[in-house]
Amino acid sequence: MKTVQATDRLVSLWVSREAPPSREQMLCLVRQALAERGLAPWPETEAECFAAGEDTLIIARPARPRRCAFYFPDLEALLGGALRCPTAASALYRSGDGYILALDPEGVCPALYEYGEPYGADALWEAWAGERGTCLIGEDALAALGRYFSR
Repeated sequence: MKTVQATDRLVSLWVSREAPPSREQMLCLVRQALAERGLAPWPETEAECFAAGEDTLIIARPARPRRCAFYFPDLEALLGGALRCPTAASALYRSGDGYILALDPEGVCPALYEYGEPYGADALWEAWAGERGTCLIGEDALAALGRYFSR
């Protein structure tokens, strides 16, 4: 038995007498619930699964798109990539001998790949870096770099 509630901001599923679903099955059930109600699928999904006895509760919501991060070995490379990007939510960190630019996906442009290299930083890494005092520009780093270094 399944009980489903779905809106554009939340999907909840109550499943009885079935094994808890895998992550892939959970996401499939969420997409199916949205589609059955004529709602668009979410680009990213956060889902939690709670199992107790023969019952399982799944709660899902749209997730913010994951931020991307790029490593630059020096200031020249950083500016070469960053000054060619559209303004987007972003932050700049120092990393030993270089820089790490973290930004929302809409700010990513080909120049970042040309002058830098993708870096595996997520929200937890950004929180850790902020606590360690390595954050140079915490908000709107792309806009700030444009103001400081534009010709």
